[in-house]
Amino acid sequence: MKRKRQRASTVGARDEGAAREKCLRLLGLRARSAAELRLRLRTEGFPDSVVESVLSDLESAKLVDDEEFARAWVASRQASAAAGRQKLRWELRRKGIAEELIRQVVEDGIDDEAELEHAVALARGRTRGERPDAKARTRLRRWLLGRGFEFGTVDTVLRRISERDEHS
Repeated sequence: MKRKRQRASTVGARDEGAAREKCLRLLGLRARSAAELRLRLRTEGFPDSVVESVLSDLESAKLVDDEEFARAWVASRQASAAAGRQKLRWELRRKGIAEELIRQVVEDGIDDEAELEHAVALARGRTRGERPDAKARTRLRRWLLGRGFEFGTVDTVLRRISERDEHS
């Protein structure tokens, strides 16, 4: 009996080391949320007790921090892609970030005026400076909504583009 218990604890320690190594490799490639790592470890077949122990250790060491991950994600996506608030919320939900944290990070991280200017710039680039006709405006509306910009923002963008064209 004693021998079986000893083997089980050795296997558990080996699992924990392998799980920690797996997490560190994944984190070396890019930042990840706790939920992403949890899912990956469970998919690899690690027991829940090992998964939770490793994640707890990594969170204590500040190697896994969902708030920091979410803030960095929002900043990165704003800088590199056409992504509005709705799309960012959706992406963070898929990454396993808690809804309250998503609300906080998105509201803190995205200034209304900056988002509007970003959407206007994207729309102007999309229309190549030409005045969009009704069909092009409909396509542009769909395109901006698909990028996660809110209805009010899209309406303001379309108004600004039309006003600018009328004054040109």
